[in-house]
Amino acid sequence: MKNGEQIFTNLIEENKDRIFRICCYYLADEEDRKDLYQETLLNIWKGFKSFKGEASFSTWAFRITVNTALAFISKRKRIQEKTMNYAKQLEQNKSKANTDSMEAVNLLHQAISRLPLLDMIIISLVLEETTSGDIAAITGLTESNVRVRIHRAKEKLMKMMEGGEL
Repeated sequence: MKNGEQIFTNLIEENKDRIFRICCYYLADEEDRKDLYQETLLNIWKGFKSFKGEASFSTWAFRITVNTALAFISKRKRIQEKTMNYAKQLEQNKSKANTDSMEAVNLLHQAISRLPLLDMIIISLVLEETTSGDIAAITGLTESNVRVRIHRAKEKLMKMMEGGEL
């Protein structure tokens, strides 16, 4: 191992439990905590070259942990809001006006899971606010093909939710 990598590994080893506990304060779900912890370690690694030692490593790492946690939570919240808004849009087109928002989200998730795999991937990326250009790069499709597939997948989802095909 290179000297810098060994130093980083040693510093993380000394602080890993505290970093993980900080992650636990922000999220209740164990899998989310693990995801946040991994993302935090990645961010610490990315910034390690710029660490000047003006503060202790633990203070610097904890600041990154907190900032990563706040960004993680903010991103999750935006995704949940977008999903809720999309579900509400679909729900407005549905005749059953008494379905509550969480039920609509569950119906949307069920409908998405019934799409063909490529459409499911594309719609999940749309919900993640991925641009059609990025979706094209991820899937290997042309950008115009991606836009057509998004439109068709949305139509399929609306039909499934309106027709009760779930």
